[in-house]
Amino acid sequence: MIRFLLTRGHDYTLKEVRKSRQPPVISLMNYDRLIRARWLRRATYVFADLDRLGYWDLELAAHLYRLMKDAGLSVWNNPARVKTRYPLLRALHAAGLNDFNVYRADELGSTMRFPVFLRKVHSHREPLSDLLLDRVAVEKAIDTAVAEGTPVANLLVVEFAAEPVRPGLYRKLSAFRVGHTIVPHICVHDTSWLVKQGQQGIAGAELYREELALLQTNPFAEHLQRAFDIAAIDYGRADFGFYRGRIQIYEINTNPAMAPPSRHPSPVREESLRLAWEKYLQALQAIDSGRGWPIRITNGALQRHRRRKNLLAHSRKVP
Repeated sequence: MIRFLLTRGHDYTLKEVRKSRQPPVISLMNYDRLIRARWLRRATYVFADLDRLGYWDLELAAHLYRLMKDAGLSVWNNPARVKTRYPLLRALHAAGLNDFNVYRADELGSTMRFPVFLRKVHSHREPLSDLLLDRVAVEKAIDTAVAEGTPVANLLVVEFAAEPVRPGLYRKLSAFRVGHTIVPHICVHDTSWLVKQGQQGIAGAELYREELALLQTNPFAEHLQRAFDIAAIDYGRADFGFYRGRIQIYEINTNPAMAPPSRHPSPVREESLRLAWEKYLQALQAIDSGRGWPIRITNGALQRHRRRKNLLAHSRKVP
């Protein structure tokens, strides 16, 4: 059995995986319940959704990760080591994997390359601005966001690094890491540079054939493995694209959505959906440690403090 640890209200990402009759068995558990647990089933535990944890719950999760590992459980994504958006993108740029850099709103550098856009450090929502062409526009966008209630500490300026795969058509690629395996996933296509949900049917037959070839050959596995290692993420999904012929990694999400294959007008795209799902389940099976007798989790100082002082407290649901 594999148990995913999630923040409250964000278990929708894996509900379809959990319903699947194909192995392995998937269980979902929120961090509030984990922090209070005295006993845990023997299973593989994946610490997911880490960027939505507040600093205190993140520290508790890191403490429990160590206790669970010492107790002999198979655990993935060490909360004390995982890099979330800002430190990750900084590290990828420093390592030469990304050509673009990011800046906190209160540390704008003179080397900032335009255009840029403004987004939140902690959020999975859309950016707060369109592309900004100069420093004056950036400062104005920051002032507007702060005036509307966004703390300056939660504002991030990101250098733009994307280009259309075809005239007027953008593509976002993605791949999962599941333990030691890189699993390529389907692409998202859109007419906007901000490729999020995509638009069905705009890719065309040629791009769907190219997508299937990428799923079959997994040509970016080594490069993505290095990025996941830098991020210290054992389970997650990297979203990436190309800029001037080089891979650019935009984000690594530790609670990515996954669903079984669905019907599609293109038979080639249907095959891609089937293959992505099959490879994902195979990778999960490889990290499944099976079942066994429950184990007792020794109460560390942080866990005891949480029970004594905040017995009825719950973590806040974060968008």
